[in-house]
Amino acid sequence: MTQSRTKTVLITGCTPGGIGAALCEEFRHRGFHVLATVRTPSKAASLSSPKPADGRSEGSIEVLPLDVTSKESIEKCKAQLKTNGIEGLDVLVNNAGGLLTAPMLDMDIEDGKKMFDVNVWGLLAVTQAFAPLLIANKGCILNITSVAGALKQAWQGGYNASKAAATFFSETLRIEVEPLGLRVVTAMVGEVQSQIWEQQGSYKLPEGSYYKSVEKFIVDQADGKKQSKEEPAETVAKSLVDDVLSGISGQTWRGGQAGAAKNALRFVPSKLFERILHKDRGVDKITAPASK
Repeated sequence: MTQSRTKTVLITGCTPGGIGAALCEEFRHRGFHVLATVRTPSKAASLSSPKPADGRSEGSIEVLPLDVTSKESIEKCKAQLKTNGIEGLDVLVNNAGGLLTAPMLDMDIEDGKKMFDVNVWGLLAVTQAFAPLLIANKGCILNITSVAGALKQAWQGGYNASKAAATFFSETLRIEVEPLGLRVVTAMVGEVQSQIWEQQGSYKLPEGSYYKSVEKFIVDQADGKKQSKEEPAETVAKSLVDDVLSGISGQTWRGGQAGAAKNALRFVPSKLFERILHKDRGVDKITAPASK
């Protein structure tokens, strides 16, 4: 009997504690050879450590350096795959992402550009680089976007805009690559346990901000204190891998309140949903400046 070929998945943004690392473990459990990429490989060294068997087929994890905002880093990663004898990919997971919390009037434009470089342009750059390997294997691209990309939410307009752009990039890509034999799954992910709030760091409004009267609400949001209950990353990862292996394409809503948000966007009047979404976020407590 001919032995089946081991499938290979490349995942970006695999820092431990988040959905990227959880996806690495789940794909490994499904028998994949996992290429776990991260800007600083030493931070993800635990991923390549042997894991105890749990009755499921076991694959393997290999940690590689990759900065999705660097063309040179992407090319080096691609060259490393060739050196390692990897001529095709079965799955690419674009998971690397950044967060930025700030009122639109106070947002640092350079910080916003850096976030877009990761969340949007990095997604496209990695996809372009590895597309030939995916096409060779008639593979699948899983783009981790966010429910945030479908919502208008105060204090994180830049982040939500980047995720909206990533969602449209992903869905347009799906249309364009389907004739090439590629599938694209767009993951509209809700609240998931991760380190993203800690990675963002503390936030403070600039002097002279119009929003000083509600600064506590904004800082609490930047610290992740306004999040609904977060679903374990491992649970969401299992659902997403199930989606990829089931053969679906297009949007899938997973994690936290993603399903509820999808239904609310369809059935709840937009103004009412907006009020519900912004309850206890300080918008109704903003003090307007006195007229001159």
